[in-house]
Amino acid sequence: MASNSNASQTFTCALTGLTPLTDAVVTPSGYICSRKLLLTKLSENGGMDPFDTSRTLDESTLVDLTSSNSAVAPPRPPTATSLPSLLTQISTEFDTVLLELYDTRKSLEETRRELSSALYQNDAAVRVVARLVRERDEARGALEEFLAKGGVAPPTASAATDGGEGAKRSEKRAAPVEEDAPPSSKKPRSNNDAAVAEDLSKIPQDTLNTMTSTWEILSKNRRTIAKKSKRSKEQIAEQDKLLAEKLNGEEKKVNLGKSTAKAGVLCVAKISTSCHLNGVGGDEYIVSGGHDKQAIVYNVTSGQIVATLSGAGGDVTAVSGMVVTDKVMLVGTGSSDGLVRLYSVPIASGGDDEVQLLGSEQLGKGEGVVPVSVVVHFSSTAESATVIVGGSDGSVNVFKLSESRFKLITYLKSEDGINFSSGCIHPDGLIYAAGTTTGKLLIYDLKTQAVAGTLEGHDGSPINCISVSENGYHVATSSSGESPIHIWDLRKLKLSATITPPSDVGTVASLAFDPMGLYLAYSGEESTKVCVVKDWDRVVSSLSKTKTGTKGN
Repeated sequence: MASNSNASQTFTCALTGLTPLTDAVVTPSGYICSRKLLLTKLSENGGMDPFDTSRTLDESTLVDLTSSNSAVAPPRPPTATSLPSLLTQISTEFDTVLLELYDTRKSLEETRRELSSALYQNDAAVRVVARLVRERDEARGALEEFLAKGGVAPPTASAATDGGEGAKRSEKRAAPVEEDAPPSSKKPRSNNDAAVAEDLSKIPQDTLNTMTSTWEILSKNRRTIAKKSKRSKEQIAEQDKLLAEKLNGEEKKVNLGKSTAKAGVLCVAKISTSCHLNGVGGDEYIVSGGHDKQAIVYNVTSGQIVATLSGAGGDVTAVSGMVVTDKVMLVGTGSSDGLVRLYSVPIASGGDDEVQLLGSEQLGKGEGVVPVSVVVHFSSTAESATVIVGGSDGSVNVFKLSESRFKLITYLKSEDGINFSSGCIHPDGLIYAAGTTTGKLLIYDLKTQAVAGTLEGHDGSPINCISVSENGYHVATSSSGESPIHIWDLRKLKLSATITPPSDVGTVASLAFDPMGLYLAYSGEESTKVCVVKDWDRVVSSLSKTKTGTKGN
């Protein structure tokens, strides 16, 4: 029997993981346990087998694994005041802890299985919702395309008996015109039939195809710029030195026209002919607008004014332009009277052509909607131009010049209560960034005509200026409040860095990246600073404000 006693020492309790000394038993389910611990467990769970909860377990069904001919009888329980009694109490508490540990591990395993199942169900639900949303959008698009082509609902039996009157009513319901839509969204009705209203919620496919083909070319150029912008430490130091020497040289004053009106330039846009799609090389130009209700086209290379664009009914608050041929530049303007104008400006020396107003359109319904940004799209040509305008009512408007007619073709309205304060186009031409009066930056995907992301910052202050780097990675925004300049990463749609302008700058009013995306210039009421991209706090050049006349504001 000694061999049986020694063999019992090799058993391991399934509850505690320890070796039972004298009371090892086997359950009907095949588990070895300490009799004492097992009976304690049965008293806690109502006699259910802890290893198989579908069956009950009785003490009589347990099989004893130790020898019945024990040479030594167990001692009687001592009194509670003795050391053996204390050891017994400690042993009992130890057994209790082991049982709780077993229950905890079992509960943990069950919780893990339940969590895994819940995560799987959640992932499946997300996929189903995404599929339903996609199918809903496709159905809406198909319906809008059907209505845009003049589709009508099939007539009912009652309509047929009314001599066609019911069919006419169905045709009217098939293409409703929203009362809140812009005036240009309603087509004039003919004498015989009601014209189907244009669908202004989408960019027409032919225009979108032209913009997409332009995007393909510009994205290749952007990747080339990104490769060229990689510099060694020696190249960085040399370029920083040259930039500082160039900017700290003798300043050049420019007279952008004289007017009896209140002086002051409100907006400036730079147009470089060497970077455009048509491969036109030549001079560089800037276009400015101000309180004098005029836009001035200035040749930076020759130092001469090329054209003065008049006719605005208010302050010119937004300008843009693009050289489309070696003889013609297209210039778009937006003024405080809510009108968007497109001009054809001759730039060839010695030509007899004059400035032509190609067209003008009113934003909104004349309810005080003001253009906050005007962009002549990169896909524009002399015969067919696309102009993207951000409205103060929170709308993105796309105008088209085609067959000598300038009209609104797309009207994208943001959520109610959102008003725009600034706007900017991505160098690729298919992303439009709009700043709001509440400090949010909305990123529009023009290919899908939807908001791709919303970035929040500037402590709720209006965003007054936006600039996108030429490599397309960074977006810089400033506000009219005291918040710092925000640098956003378009690849991750999150805040990448902030720049706190020095006290000698004042409120930042303009931002601009250099053509290679290596430097960022920000200008305030008192001075202008030029810092290094990705090393934003390192200022390589500073320009202070010079004394000016007292006329105007």
